[in-house]
Amino acid sequence: MRISTETGSLIQKVGERRMIEILSQAGFQALDYTFSPFMEEGDSPWNGSGYKAHAREIAEIARDHGVVFNQAHAPFLFQLAVDEVPDYTRHILPLLARCLECASLLGIPHVVVHPLHNLRYRKFHDVVWKLNLDFYRSLASYAQEFGVKIALENMFQSDALRKTIVLDMLNDPNEYVSFYDELDDKEHFICLLDTGHSGLAGEDAADSIRILGPRLKALHVNDNCFTDDHHLIPYQGMIDWDRVLHALSDIGYRGDFTFEALHVWEHGDESFYPVQARYLYEVGQYMVQRIEQFKSKK
Repeated sequence: MRISTETGSLIQKVGERRMIEILSQAGFQALDYTFSPFMEEGDSPWNGSGYKAHAREIAEIARDHGVVFNQAHAPFLFQLAVDEVPDYTRHILPLLARCLECASLLGIPHVVVHPLHNLRYRKFHDVVWKLNLDFYRSLASYAQEFGVKIALENMFQSDALRKTIVLDMLNDPNEYVSFYDELDDKEHFICLLDTGHSGLAGEDAADSIRILGPRLKALHVNDNCFTDDHHLIPYQGMIDWDRVLHALSDIGYRGDFTFEALHVWEHGDESFYPVQARYLYEVGQYMVQRIEQFKSKK
């Protein structure tokens, strides 16, 4: 099982080349390339006419350092009005199509695409469900064209009045299974679970893993204290990681072990980032070893 981590938060600190150097030297075999928030801001090399040359440059740097890009995160910071049905065909779809093409140029097998979730999920449940079926199906032709699968992700919402976190699209694991099965397109779509998102809306990551079962092909591994989307390194929050790792063992999970511990780079400077990267990788080694230990005891 390869150990991987997201890249966007470190790119913002040191740039792409140095990010690859730091993470590869720490031991990571694979990198989760983050296209957000760079593409939404409009001044990214991926947005301009030279995006293919940029892809060749980044791919070459990765090869030189012995790492691959195992997955990616698509743009998701769109300005959508709350409780309005978005016209995703005008602005969102073209940007995601470019993102899928760029991912293909980097040899990335699947890209995480958030569901459309500006509508309050419980109030507009049926509308949100249908909207997202149409949204994801509209992406299938691009996935086929560029040879890249699309990964769904469980989300959460914030109740502005009560100042609490509430259920959102794909967070209930039974609804996640129903939605994925209704898409009925295993050629172009896979299921990803964000461990931190699971707990925020009252679901349990270990239970979600077991319910998703063989549908689960990818992860965003991060911890939190169940009050906010903290994106902490595992064992720094309140998630029961033995339960999570047992569950991954029980379903025979065969995907990569990909961190999304965004805040690891918030403190220190470039001279300290390699230390943080090595620690994150060693946490990954420990967790993967635990999964294998649980498998061996069956």
